[in-house]
Amino acid sequence: MRGRPSVLFVHYTFPGVVGGVETVVAHHAAGLRDQANVRLLAGRGRTGVTGVERIRIPLVDSLHPAVVRVSRELARGRVTPAFAELREDLAAALLPHVRGADRVVLHNVATMGLNLPLVAALHEVAPGLPPGRLIVWIHDLAAADARHAALLHPGEPWALLSRPLPGARYVAVSVDRQEQAARLLGIAPDSIRVVPNGVDLGGMLRLSRRGRALVERLGLAAADPLLLLPARLVRRKRIELAIVAAGSLRRRGRRARLIVTGGPDPHDPDASLYLAELRALVAEAGDHDVLLFDVIGRSADDSFVADLYALSDALVFPSATEGFGLPVVEAAVNRLPMVCTDLAVFRSLAGPAATYVPVGADGEAYADAIERALATSLAAGLAGRVRRELDWRRVVTEQVVPAILG
Repeated sequence: MRGRPSVLFVHYTFPGVVGGVETVVAHHAAGLRDQANVRLLAGRGRTGVTGVERIRIPLVDSLHPAVVRVSRELARGRVTPAFAELREDLAAALLPHVRGADRVVLHNVATMGLNLPLVAALHEVAPGLPPGRLIVWIHDLAAADARHAALLHPGEPWALLSRPLPGARYVAVSVDRQEQAARLLGIAPDSIRVVPNGVDLGGMLRLSRRGRALVERLGLAAADPLLLLPARLVRRKRIELAIVAAGSLRRRGRRARLIVTGGPDPHDPDASLYLAELRALVAEAGDHDVLLFDVIGRSADDSFVADLYALSDALVFPSATEGFGLPVVEAAVNRLPMVCTDLAVFRSLAGPAATYVPVGADGEAYADAIERALATSLAAGLAGRVRRELDWRRVVTEQVVPAILG
């Protein structure tokens, strides 16, 4: 490919139609928009992706009346002349667009029986294309799914769903789909690349614009774990213990990061001295993974702190004394694992839901407690892995782009 490559995505409907595959297509198209000339080809709906050209071929739609009539006959095991007519019409309509693209990504349309004339048209067009131009992106496999297999019959054209598309490369959305496709198509599993779907982290967590910018600027999505200490910088909060604990976790091989949201207490004459001590502790360790309030911004308002609760893996609250302990309540609302000092006020709030550390314990003890809390919170562990590995930005950059343009 010379210059800016062209990528054509093909699905039954455009991303404006609500559906899982449509959502994936939208993220892929948006993610490649800055690196390629991206077009979407489908039979129905609107693009739903700003700045991406739409190509509408009505017969690509699985619910086009002519396609539905042929599909009903095929479900009865009957191949009528109308099938061949649709196949030829689709092949003729697809060919100029497919020839004009450097990469043609077929999302589900080559492996599902929702529009068999389209599958047959793709098999007709494929042999005349350079190897690797077609990329079959497997979300579902009709021939491996009992719900669809009941509508399939021996011989052509149903057998096309179990036959590799000539010259195509294959991508599956999971290892399970990779293994199913390899068995079904009779090809080596390692010839099928696995690229997972992702999640819109900011949208799913309802992050503010500032929260999204913080994740991007500081690379918070990669933290393992991301620890939150929402407290003013006063000595009784014992923030130094959380700093030592985060450093200990990193020495154990984890990519721990700590966010301290509060600034110095304006009513505490010792505040500036304590802040200087904390900064010195961070600097002494060369620790760029401890984010004091002046790194994340001096005005951590309620909405911003809510973003941090949504993002974090655990609350760390090593206070020596508290009158109430609001962060424990806020962490509970966010279903966040809690590691805190063994104080009566905390036990009255959290009961057995928190992991407690004795008042006289050191930072290493807090590191141990954090690991215990994360190990026993399976949902929190999965959430952290999803945040680190399956955010759409990362999936597109690290996996989708190489799979398509590589």
